[in-house]
Amino acid sequence: MGYPRRGKARRSRSHADLPLAILRPIGSLFAKIGASLATLASKKFTIMLIPHTDRRGVSVQVNAVVLSLLVLLLSGLVFTFFYLTTVYSGSARAAREREAGLDETERRLSSVVTEIEDAMRLARAFDSTLQDTLAGLDMAPPGRGREAPPTAAGDLGADMIVDEVNPNEPAELQTVRRLVAMVDSAVEPIDSLAGVLRMQKDLLADLPNFWPIKGGRGRVTMEFGPNIHPITDQWYIHKGFDIADALGVPVVAAANGKVSEIGFDPTYGLYVWVRHRYGFRTRYAHLQSISVSEGQQVIQGERLGALGNTGLATGPRLYFQIWLGTDVVDPAGFLKMAGDFGGWDSVR
Repeated sequence: MGYPRRGKARRSRSHADLPLAILRPIGSLFAKIGASLATLASKKFTIMLIPHTDRRGVSVQVNAVVLSLLVLLLSGLVFTFFYLTTVYSGSARAAREREAGLDETERRLSSVVTEIEDAMRLARAFDSTLQDTLAGLDMAPPGRGREAPPTAAGDLGADMIVDEVNPNEPAELQTVRRLVAMVDSAVEPIDSLAGVLRMQKDLLADLPNFWPIKGGRGRVTMEFGPNIHPITDQWYIHKGFDIADALGVPVVAAANGKVSEIGFDPTYGLYVWVRHRYGFRTRYAHLQSISVSEGQQVIQGERLGALGNTGLATGPRLYFQIWLGTDVVDPAGFLKMAGDFGGWDSVR
């Protein structure tokens, strides 16, 4: 029973000696390094500076520690120099790039400002024309007067009166604000003018001013007034227009209205009467055929029939009349309102 105890004691001692066995070589290594450093530190080095003249040279003795420090210091200075040079070069390049970018931005901004100034001048011309137009229509907005001319070419600061001007704002931004204000102030007059034009269009659509043959075709062979009758060869009062063209060409309504009568007459042949607003009536005679019926509502330019030579006619033609109440009137004054036909130049 005694032997096991001795075995355990030997194993315990071997385990305790293991760290010492590991640390002993390490300690010996550090001791050798320390001794080598001490030996190196005790050594001295001589640095000699010999000039290229007859003067005596200079020698300096330093130990290894001081020399190592000098080498480290010199290396640090060299590294610092190269680092600062690199940083400075990068900063200078970035500064040049930023400067080039600013120059390009300034150039583009100058181009934008030039375009805005051109737009201002065009807006001014438009506004002046608009005011003249509205004044001619007695529609000048209250409180809106003619603006003073600029004091110098391209001087937009004196072009318009702005209610509030912030002196800290860039001149370009103020120019944009002026342009926006001018365009905004022109919206209301344009809306008013658009309303007048719509009213005019509606009025013209109710007046018999549209050329009665589709596409502006035809040639006026006999006008309203005193003429020689083509059959009896006698002077008489011609109470309408004779418009000659090919058979079958569409005849259209001269204005909005209602078909009041269709029929046939030995003199006028096939005819259509259309009643319009304001007491106007129109007659379309010598038709080849009729495309509408009595009581039908028609709009300006809508087909009524086809041009023909029925009745007392010397050839394919349309006999067109305009009546106001019980009086027949000259169609020329009404047809010239629109002026969108080609046959008028051939009137004799």
